[in-house]
Amino acid sequence: MRGSLSMITSVRHILLLTVKELRAIRGDKLMLALIVYVFTIATYMVSYAVSTDIKDLSTAVVDEDHSILSRRLADVVQPPLFAAPVQLDPKEAEAALKRGDHVLILSIPPNFERDLRAGRNATLELDIDATAVAHAGNGATFMTSLLSEEISRYFDLPGRGAGLVDVVFRNRYNPNLTPEWFTSVMQLMNSITILTLILSGASMIREREHGTIEHVLVMPVRPHEIVVSKILATALVILAATVLSLIFVVEFLIGVPVAGSLGLFVAGSAIYIAAIASIGLLLASFTRSMGQFGLLVIPVIIVMILLSGGMTPLESMPAWLQAVILTISPSPHFVRFTQSVLYRGSGFGLVGGEMLAMSAMSAAALAIVLLRFRKILSA
Repeated sequence: MRGSLSMITSVRHILLLTVKELRAIRGDKLMLALIVYVFTIATYMVSYAVSTDIKDLSTAVVDEDHSILSRRLADVVQPPLFAAPVQLDPKEAEAALKRGDHVLILSIPPNFERDLRAGRNATLELDIDATAVAHAGNGATFMTSLLSEEISRYFDLPGRGAGLVDVVFRNRYNPNLTPEWFTSVMQLMNSITILTLILSGASMIREREHGTIEHVLVMPVRPHEIVVSKILATALVILAATVLSLIFVVEFLIGVPVAGSLGLFVAGSAIYIAAIASIGLLLASFTRSMGQFGLLVIPVIIVMILLSGGMTPLESMPAWLQAVILTISPSPHFVRFTQSVLYRGSGFGLVGGEMLAMSAMSAAALAIVLLRFRKILSA
């Protein structure tokens, strides 16, 4: 009986403290503006801005052959992959490449068509501005393929696919390879990580800077009630922003088809947010101002995002690094969970392992925060 009464009292304290935290967040106009911006405008803009797809790539052509073939080769460089090519002479091409005016410059040497008809070796020169690594590499690949196919058509050579095997590609879950479908969801996940760390840590720093932590300490509440209330308030705000952003920005404005269960995604996101909020509180416990907290949290955010598998495949990392990051960070598990649920429509049976891993990390982070918080209170 006494244990049940104590539990009810503890839950009541947590709910009251959570309301206090939500009121504090409501009073922080700058934080609310940041949350709205990140989950709406930033998500939409980044989805369309961060892309390595080839579109209107700046090109130029140096035609020293002036043959029918050279004109046909220049004509295949057309939108939407490439901007309409600019005709340059060799000296202008060298200067343009140094100025960064064009990413790709195609040079067709004199007697190019004549050499090919005579059976002699002929070379096309493609100068690439490799300072734009991704666009240069993809652009060069597309350009090489276009030129090769046009030369084959011009001389009526057998096509590349005229062999005994016909290879058919089927793109699952993103048939048109639309980059915004991937970028928007990854940006949403990054926003969850960044704002959860900042919001949870700021709740602790705010108490110290405003001197209200002393008021909380004299209240008949326990350390775990204070910590859980801060995590719960952060989770409610971030989850609400995430769901609204997923429905109205990612799904409605950008047009990403969400294949899986929204309820399952919310459940997994809640577990992940609890783990990240615990980490944020832990970092805040070592600092006494927002400036110190910012300096401490920035490298943590960078490492968690870069090594989450959302920007680069986890499989491309060294095996030892994969093992470490999968053990200490919930981010790669959340990336796998989110991609599986939202893109592939997976159910609990397929993502239960990731949710279990995030739950274990959340429990471990919460336990460490409670130990640290008790030390702060005793001090």
